[in-house]
Amino acid sequence: MTEKNTSNPDEQNLPIVMVVDDEKAILMSLQRTMRKMPWRVVTSQGGRQALSFLESTKVSVVIADYQMPEMNGIEFLNEVKRRWPDIQRVMLTGAANLGVIEQAVNESEVYRFLNKPWSDSQLKATVMECIDRIHLEESNQNYRRELAARNEQLQSINRDLEKKVQERTAALLHAEKMAALGRMAGGVAHEINNPLGGILAFTQVLLRDDDGDPSRLEALEAIQTCSIRCKTIVDNLLSFSRKPAVGALAHTSMNQVVDGALGIARLHPKARFVEVQVELEDDEVPLLGQSSLLQQVVVNLLQNAFQASQDGDVVLLRTYHDSQWAVLEVKDEGKGISEQDLPHIFEPFFTTKETGEGTGLGLSICYGIVKEHDGKLEVESQEGQGALFRLRLPLVKEDKETDR
Repeated sequence: MTEKNTSNPDEQNLPIVMVVDDEKAILMSLQRTMRKMPWRVVTSQGGRQALSFLESTKVSVVIADYQMPEMNGIEFLNEVKRRWPDIQRVMLTGAANLGVIEQAVNESEVYRFLNKPWSDSQLKATVMECIDRIHLEESNQNYRRELAARNEQLQSINRDLEKKVQERTAALLHAEKMAALGRMAGGVAHEINNPLGGILAFTQVLLRDDDGDPSRLEALEAIQTCSIRCKTIVDNLLSFSRKPAVGALAHTSMNQVVDGALGIARLHPKARFVEVQVELEDDEVPLLGQSSLLQQVVVNLLQNAFQASQDGDVVLLRTYHDSQWAVLEVKDEGKGISEQDLPHIFEPFFTTKETGEGTGLGLSICYGIVKEHDGKLEVESQEGQGALFRLRLPLVKEDKETDR
């Protein structure tokens, strides 16, 4: 391989044009013709030597003579096309044979033919066209890569938007469902409450006028017990159907809410068989709320955890905060919530407890209380791995008004 002197660093970045011919005089003449052009010229006197050079050097254009020993021009250019298809290929021939031309076009896909003797201007123009084609193809490849990246970015944005739309739509549907259930529950509760109150009142009158008949007394006490239970359910329905009575809010903290709720929650029959671990953060960050209602939420979460636990299980209660929320978490080691039940746990009357252990209204009422405090009530659970309920309430500044 021979190459004109390229000591100038700028020339090292020029495209390379390779000329392959078995006649040294032809090579020198071609090299001299292109010595002042904006590309580097390397020469080779055989196809095998040229292929060896191409394995280690990036070449833009190859000009090959047709008649060469060992490997003719078509065989050489075929191999170039197979191994380096981006190289522009030009055939140099002194024989105007249509068969040769057809074979070169069909097999080697040459870009141009140059006849011997060649025109210097035609030679330079042909090489320049080849280099321009390479630059155009590189630009097209860059454009395709950029377009593919932009398309992927757009698809990612579109997927995120679709996910957000689905989440917002699901939230709106859930809110509408909860509102409709609340209106229905309120109507049913009002219709039941009056006759139920009458039953309870007359039962108490009959109990007061006890005639000493044990069977009659037992029946009346059973009626009274069932009536009180029904009235409790109706009262819970009315609480669910109304917005929680969040009136004048006061400064409090999550730790203060926990202190008030723990004493009540520990009255639960299963509390003494469960270990309660309490991890309260040191900083009592301020929030606005009605402590009694927030305590009701925490008590319900703790009692649900107690009911889900086995003897000796640990129930973890902890508080912390981030830049936006005061957070309380209640985690149990129970059997967890199944994937199909998880979307329904805040719906009224939905319960996974045994018959008689719950009405399915507790979490629904808690959900409403938390929403009225502009908070969030979240749940994480996998079946067989317990459940974690997370209460988030917005932080406030110390100088914020305490009246809403």
